[in-house]
Amino acid sequence: MKRRKGLRSPVHLWVLSALLTTMVLVACVSRPPTIGVTASGDPTTGIEGTVTARGGGGVAGTYVYAYRSARGGLRGPADFEAPVAEDGRYFLDLAEGNYFLVARKRQGGGDAGPPRPGDAWALFPGNPVTVRSGRSSRADFLLQGVTQPMLMREGSLSRGETGFTGRVIDDQGRPVPGAFALAYGDSDFRRMPDYTSPAVGEDGVFLLYLPRPGTWCLAVRTRTRGQPVAGELYGTLGPGEDGCRRIEAGEIVDLGDIRVLPYRR
Repeated sequence: MKRRKGLRSPVHLWVLSALLTTMVLVACVSRPPTIGVTASGDPTTGIEGTVTARGGGGVAGTYVYAYRSARGGLRGPADFEAPVAEDGRYFLDLAEGNYFLVARKRQGGGDAGPPRPGDAWALFPGNPVTVRSGRSSRADFLLQGVTQPMLMREGSLSRGETGFTGRVIDDQGRPVPGAFALAYGDSDFRRMPDYTSPAVGEDGVFLLYLPRPGTWCLAVRTRTRGQPVAGELYGTLGPGEDGCRRIEAGEIVDLGDIRVLPYRR
């Protein structure tokens, strides 16, 4: 019996069907994973992470802010922001570039100005964070409470390779959270400092980055501007030139414990 040209036998059709099914399965298995997309339809590019509070407190009302530059001390309105979810997670949808990050939880609302008593905040220690196209960088934060009015001077550094570290303690040997380490280019402690560390956390440890090696004079206090007031916790490494230390490029000098006492005129 002759078959018409172009027709296939049932056996041939079964073999063709099986072959097509195999090809589809192989294509599905070998397909690369799907890249996440933002609301704009672009590949996910930005920064993600978690925010936790020291002592296990809630993070509702916290925002993570991204600045293109640290020249303003990370104080004014940010270039970008993202709310933190109740589970502590956040995502900043950003373009490629470098960003300086800070997390803030403000008791009184608002999105600008330095942290105030009752607020909580955290400066990301790995600033600046680099964002690349189609990738999500990681930045996690641990919020610390603010017990004193706080100011990061314009020009203060959030990272570096040269500076001082130490621990601020009171006359009982207890850490003093909320204190600041101040650096002066000379031994005139009556003027505004040249550089200021972020407020220390509950462990009393500070890290003060400086832009260059040389001799720096250091003070520690619970405020950053104006003359010390009576009763304010205040301390130096010594009177006059004895309160100064020299550092070399790429060196972080550990000053150990620095004791602060109520200031007396």
